[in-house]
Amino acid sequence: MEELQRLYEDYLDLVAQLQRDRKPFEGAFGLGGGPAAHPCHQQFAKDVEQAMARVPEEQRLQAIEYIFQQALDHKGDPLVYWMFMAVHGATLPYLKGLTSQQARDLQWWYEKAYPRSERMPCQKRVLSTLKKMR
Repeated sequence: MEELQRLYEDYLDLVAQLQRDRKPFEGAFGLGGGPAAHPCHQQFAKDVEQAMARVPEEQRLQAIEYIFQQALDHKGDPLVYWMFMAVHGATLPYLKGLTSQQARDLQWWYEKAYPRSERMPCQKRVLSTLKKMR
């Protein structure tokens, strides 16, 4: 769990640094890449998947909830928000280990936290998996 939290903190620090170092108009109108084109985003997704695999079974629900909450906590930064939404997919293999009550509670919370209009295919898969567990 600590590794996962550290990954998020390090990623947030790096994205903040990229934003500070950004040149005027870099990435504007799809030109020049900018912070959104940095390879750290793909690396972050891989690192989250690997960290989830190392989370002890008794801490998995806590890790899943942490990942789901992070997007909400950073909704004001579109670059971070959408990346944090995308890594919800790293939880999919571990949702099957939840009890039916945990899955039901998490599904209820998730549907309220992530309205249908904001869901990407990843969020739809999370909800579908949780519904199957009930």
